Amino acid sequence: MIPVAEYRNRTVAVFGLGRSGLAAVEALAAGGADVLAGDDCADRRAAAAALGARAAEKTPEAIAGADALVLSPGVPLDHRVPAAARRAGVAVMGETDLFLRAVRRRGGASAAPRVVGVTGTNGKSTATALTGHLLAAAGRAVRVGGNIGTAALALEPLGADGIYVLEMSSFQLALAANPAFDVAGLLNVSPDHLDRHGGMDAYVAAKKRIFAGQTAACAAVVARDDRISAAILDEVAGAGRARTVAVSGCGAVADGVGVAGGRLLDGLDGPPRPVADLDRNPALAGAHNRQNAALAYAVCRALGLEAGELAPGFAGFRGLPHRLESVAAISGVRYVNDSKATNPAAAARALACFDAVHWIAGGRAKDADLRPLAPWLGRVRRAYLIGEAADSLAESLAPGVETAMCGTLDRAVALASRGAAADGGEGAVVLLSPACASHDQFRDFEARGDRFRALVEALAEGGP
Repeated sequence: MIPVAEYRNRTVAVFGLGRSGLAAVEALAAGGADVLAGDDCADRRAAAAALGARAAEKTPEAIAGADALVLSPGVPLDHRVPAAARRAGVAVMGETDLFLRAVRRRGGASAAPRVVGVTGTNGKSTATALTGHLLAAAGRAVRVGGNIGTAALALEPLGADGIYVLEMSSFQLALAANPAFDVAGLLNVSPDHLDRHGGMDAYVAAKKRIFAGQTAACAAVVARDDRISAAILDEVAGAGRARTVAVSGCGAVADGVGVAGGRLLDGLDGPPRPVADLDRNPALAGAHNRQNAALAYAVCRALGLEAGELAPGFAGFRGLPHRLESVAAISGVRYVNDSKATNPAAAARALACFDAVHWIAGGRAKDADLRPLAPWLGRVRRAYLIGEAADSLAESLAPGVETAMCGTLDRAVALASRGAAADGGEGAVVLLSPACASHDQFRDFEARGDRFRALVEALAEGGP
């Protein structure tokens, strides 16, 4: 945990006591602040009180006298609590702001650890984890957190030679007052969370905030493989505040990092030259993982590491749960858990990796635009549809894709396993890549993926 001493003997309100909120409470209390903790859930208020906070049941009224409000990324900016804070002239910020300031205050301007931020609509968790893995494999002191795993303030302190790598969601970025990352990476941008942000323009603006506060000493690493990200790359380069590095998962990049023929190509110091064969690692399969690899490598190079230090690290990366996770192979049928694919663009990336797909899709729709899926639907032998979006998906997929209305994930796995076996087994894939959120039937995408894994493991053991 990283104590926040900036507000010693001052009052700070924290609203939204999830993972990042409780981390903020603990860090502020450890730094000597008077912490006022609010949440609609009494159990969470009790958890904050156990960490040294004063619980507030009526947060909007209580924050009027606070010096700052730390807001959970799960709380919309137009919620009554931040609205009350703004009316009272109370500064509103996110946990990331506290983290960045605390890290730099601890080390001083010239001796602080460096901080990397990684964002993107799809792939940011894998790219963040891979960046941390490459740094650790090269012998660097590194901590990985943010939107992935551990909240930033809950990470262990590092010395001046350390590196923090943070995954940043659009919610966190929209909330951050001054992100100021030493190296900031953007993978891709496609429609997501538009109901929360109020439209595509606001969502894009949130993603671009990862480059806010950067200076000439910083680096902006941007994948140029989609139209919006390419425009952002041009915009950041034109602003001239930070040096820019272009990357691509779809080909070589002059003065940047790309991937062609499964090989990672470093063109930063001259003509693109091969650094690593990504096809040798199944955890880096697919065009989207090539983009992840290019960005992670470029981020590490921007931190000063050399190609020879980084290349060996790719072989040892094992990927993340729920992201194209190979669960089992049963009678020649491969079962893949891609529960993290909660929008059509993410599911399209998964479909592109396989040839004979028995596809489990559905849940609560986040985006009705299925056009990203179109190039890959010819690979789908049958779609097994679940959840609230099943009817609309069936209508959109007809007549080109045969569908089965399954309702539940349990039934979908049972039917898909039979369908794949009837396909002849060898080469067939049962793929959970829902293209939808999970909240109609599961707590989150992890719970959905865990259930898929349990069902497949039961099949492997000869169960129902």
